[in-house]
Amino acid sequence: MPNARGNEARLLARRQPAFGTAESAADGLFHSLPFYRYNVVPSGELANDDANYGDAFPGELVAGLRNLGGAVEVPLGLNSIGWHLAQLFGDPDTTGTGPYTHVFAAAAQPAIRLATHGISHMGVASHFTQDSLAMTGMEIQAQKNGQRQRVTFNLAGREEVKAPATLDATPVLYSPDPVPVGFQGAVLMEGAAVAGITQAGLTLNSGVEADQTTLNGLATAADMDPGFWDLSGQITARFRGPTLYDRASDGTSFALQLTWTVGAALELAITVPAVGLERTGVPVEGRDIITSSFNWRAGRPAPGADLVTVTLKNDTPDYAPLV
Repeated sequence: MPNARGNEARLLARRQPAFGTAESAADGLFHSLPFYRYNVVPSGELANDDANYGDAFPGELVAGLRNLGGAVEVPLGLNSIGWHLAQLFGDPDTTGTGPYTHVFAAAAQPAIRLATHGISHMGVASHFTQDSLAMTGMEIQAQKNGQRQRVTFNLAGREEVKAPATLDATPVLYSPDPVPVGFQGAVLMEGAAVAGITQAGLTLNSGVEADQTTLNGLATAADMDPGFWDLSGQITARFRGPTLYDRASDGTSFALQLTWTVGAALELAITVPAVGLERTGVPVEGRDIITSSFNWRAGRPAPGADLVTVTLKNDTPDYAPLV
């Protein structure tokens, strides 16, 4: 009997209108999304009851709450990444007639967008369906290297079940789907490059979590609860002057932007209009090049301003559900 292999695993995804009801199998209505790692998995509590019976044996086994959650790491495909961003932020503001510009923004009153995922292990003909998945966050790291850029999305959902067959035998692919390489990234402060930056990270949390408090007669979640945005990250730079040090010491906020560009019409830019740096110093760890790392955090946006925007330029007309 063959072994299941990661390279033979397929991730199928489709937007899900209502909590608790997975989308049914349908050819041509799911997207097949590329991924590096997928560890959105079910878990279940299992414990021994504490009742006393006059002996040294453990108590009866009790199966408790059932949960579903984890992360998926995907390539920053400049067409497919929009599917994930639409699940996190909602529909973008799209302009153009090809190429297109999609602007995603963190809303003041965000709606929770759900999805059904199908995981198909093609080599061993085993299939699983996960329902009511919501994005709980995003993580991305900009640094110079020769690898394709990756993004991690965190998710929480309701339940996973075995499926008799794949949810979609002819899923839709985003093709072509160019992926920038690490050295095609840039970090800008107030619209200008800062000398010496070697790495910048961003973590956005939506605060969404599974409701495992409301009584619903089931071990699975009753719904998804909204939360509040939290945005932070890190910047690491070679010490070439006091630019970052002064910003941290003065407490002066600034606009931070992370970009990845393949061409004039193929680009992703994450813009945080106002971030502050935690104060730190410039440690000398030895005889090599001196670097310093700063944690940053975004605060409440000014009236009429956005907490964060993601501008995606590509040749995908929209990110509406397949029908």
